[in-house]
Amino acid sequence: MLTAGASCVDITPPLDTKMRGYFEERRASTVHDPLHARSFVLEDAGSAVAVVICDVIGVDREYLDQARSLIAETTDLRPEQVMIACTHTHTGPQTGDDDYTQWLWRRIADGVRIAWQARRPAEVGWASAREERLVFNRRYRMADGTVQTNPGVGNPEVIEPAGPTDPEVGVMVLRGDDGATIGLLGNYALHYVGIPDDYTAISADYFGFFSTMIQRLRADSFVAALSNGASGDINNLDVIGGVSPRNDHYQHCERAGAVVAASALWAWNEAQFTDDAPLAGALAEVTLQPRPPATEDELEKARQIEERLQAGERVRMGERSFARRVRRFEKEPPTAHATLVQALRVGDLAIVGAPGELFVELGLDIKRRSPFEQTMVIELANDSVGYIPTLRAFEEGAYEANSTPYAPGFGELIVETAVGLLEQLKA
Repeated sequence: MLTAGASCVDITPPLDTKMRGYFEERRASTVHDPLHARSFVLEDAGSAVAVVICDVIGVDREYLDQARSLIAETTDLRPEQVMIACTHTHTGPQTGDDDYTQWLWRRIADGVRIAWQARRPAEVGWASAREERLVFNRRYRMADGTVQTNPGVGNPEVIEPAGPTDPEVGVMVLRGDDGATIGLLGNYALHYVGIPDDYTAISADYFGFFSTMIQRLRADSFVAALSNGASGDINNLDVIGGVSPRNDHYQHCERAGAVVAASALWAWNEAQFTDDAPLAGALAEVTLQPRPPATEDELEKARQIEERLQAGERVRMGERSFARRVRRFEKEPPTAHATLVQALRVGDLAIVGAPGELFVELGLDIKRRSPFEQTMVIELANDSVGYIPTLRAFEEGAYEANSTPYAPGFGELIVETAVGLLEQLKA
């Protein structure tokens, strides 16, 4: 018999906590809306899976490994059955070697334990819809032959986007055998919506608004979370159309949450529910190789960029990220990093977890090659390794590829590993 449970626990940090997501230091001055960790668990005859979505920018593997170990101690869930992912809100806390993160991973484990204890006879359904109005590839081919990230709305030098988008809104819905909703897990590939009025105010961004809106649309109360899809090169700015969304008083965050919630509701009404859905999880470790040390030419290029910055000249995002990476490597040369790729099965729905900000092309490739009826790709799952670009993006350069400390090809490695896990779960 299929059972399911869900929980929502508050993970809002104290004021004055360091915030992460921009190029200057920020500290939380107030709370616009609280942050949460939302957990969904399913179990049937000893097989089980769990997904946790956290309203933070990202958490390194070492802390999430500890959370999974504690979850294994307090429930019947094994580590490979538990996926913990972050939404990537840029108005949340910095995580790392600090008191907040030590509290956070235990709080995540508490949330899964609460959901596990709340299980009851249930059915699960899944489906998808499309919402194309919000997603734009943020990398553009320019008139000078370069590729730039975020070149500016209405920039006349823009020729075309350098990549696709993924407008699919996926949902997994849990309901009790009495028909009452237990929870909804959504999935959408949009990096985040952005800074409203006060970028030192804690906010879950449009992910939090989604949770509120989908419950309002159903006139019901349940646990609802929106996971972030493969959106490392996706944002909500219509550069070519010349439309810059208003962001007054969190207006655009609310609007984005509402339109994605409406698509999720559409998909929900298309879902077929069952109490017979095979459950399984698989986890694989992959090693990301470091980039080589900076050459003398790269060091000189970084010096020139810094001189232009000091002189007040215009410097592109990609140039800034290049100079920061080169200087960072001078102080601390990069090393190989062992990270995780994960796949979960819920009937003919697959959920893939990638450990960083996965480029949309890579997520689309996983979906295309998946043997399952529907596949949701969740980024920033189980680790936070930064951008995961394609090989082509490394050749093109710009912000994301210039930022990563890892050698080209690790994005494709993650895709191959994910597809292998999906085939293993389907067999």
